[in-house]
Amino acid sequence: MNIGVNARVLTTENMEGVARYIYETTKCMAIAHPNDRFILFFDRNVKAPFDFPANVSKVIIPVQARDPILWYIWFELLLPIYLRWYNIDVFYSGDGSLSLRTNVPTLLVTHDLAYLHYPDHISKRYLSYNKKYVPKFHEKASSIITVSHYVKNDVVSKFEIDPSKIHVAYNAVDKLDQKSVSSETDYKTHIDHPYFIYVGSLHPRKNIIRLIDGFLRFKSLTVNDYKLVIAGRLAWKSQDIKQKLSSSPDVIYLGMVSEPMKNELICKAEALVYISVFEGFGIPIIEAMRLGVPVITSSVTSMPEVAGDAALLVDPFDINSIANAMKTLSNDKDLKAGLIKKGNERYQYFSWEKSGDIIFNELLKITNSEKL
Repeated sequence: MNIGVNARVLTTENMEGVARYIYETTKCMAIAHPNDRFILFFDRNVKAPFDFPANVSKVIIPVQARDPILWYIWFELLLPIYLRWYNIDVFYSGDGSLSLRTNVPTLLVTHDLAYLHYPDHISKRYLSYNKKYVPKFHEKASSIITVSHYVKNDVVSKFEIDPSKIHVAYNAVDKLDQKSVSSETDYKTHIDHPYFIYVGSLHPRKNIIRLIDGFLRFKSLTVNDYKLVIAGRLAWKSQDIKQKLSSSPDVIYLGMVSEPMKNELICKAEALVYISVFEGFGIPIIEAMRLGVPVITSSVTSMPEVAGDAALLVDPFDINSIANAMKTLSNDKDLKAGLIKKGNERYQYFSWEKSGDIIFNELLKITNSEKL
């Protein structure tokens, strides 16, 4: 079977959620099915050393699709031609987009429908494109994968899709090895105070301003020398976040850090505080659990589904709820130990191999149905 893969968002080894999902599930499928070919379609020459097996090859479709007009050109004008040239039997598109102009059966992955819930968080051009095309993508898809049951229910509700067309394949985290946590000495990790940590991109949906306000409220509730460490890239609509960071002396902003450095920072933290207002999954939750660090996360959207009973849940819109969770966790050693134990069990429920199997079986099913 020749499986085409939308690899457009695989641009660097420092991968965020969507790119990580595509990389890990594709790699697992390729390892498990060495007699099938996986052809990755990129929109640029990528030098990152992706560790794929020999049955994975790379093809560049030479339009760097980072704009709605270029998305249209890449997906609707060029991709169908390349799918024919390479005799693709089925197309795996893990970034929520697909080609409306191909007859190749397509498996679409939907990570969230945030643009419908928070339309003011993205530009008008991107919002207009999503409103026009995302419903069409879901209608066109031969089958749909979502990364949580929350997202599945959202897709069913918003687009009136038959639930039997949608299957859940969760995100996961890698197994830890010696290279996963930095052993290097780095100024960024020399923090001489206890600290809470947030890791991930910084934009309005991540609720960074309320996180900082909640932390400052926590500081006001008791005399302590805690810091708040924030690591990640400044993404869209982040000017207010940038100003907040610069005006908060007990907040340490590190920018982007390497994967090993990120893991080291999490390991040394009092807790991960991940209180986004909207998530399709929330990978940092289980990253922290894997590293033996307790988690404070939001009581909304997919985050309770991911955390189970292994995290403290807070109202992400209430800074007192955020502050009280920090205070409780910093004072209660038994609670902290219990969350660490539960987290160690919880993160193991999620597996890239398991999700890869779900995806591959669905690719096989829609390929065979086209041949009938």
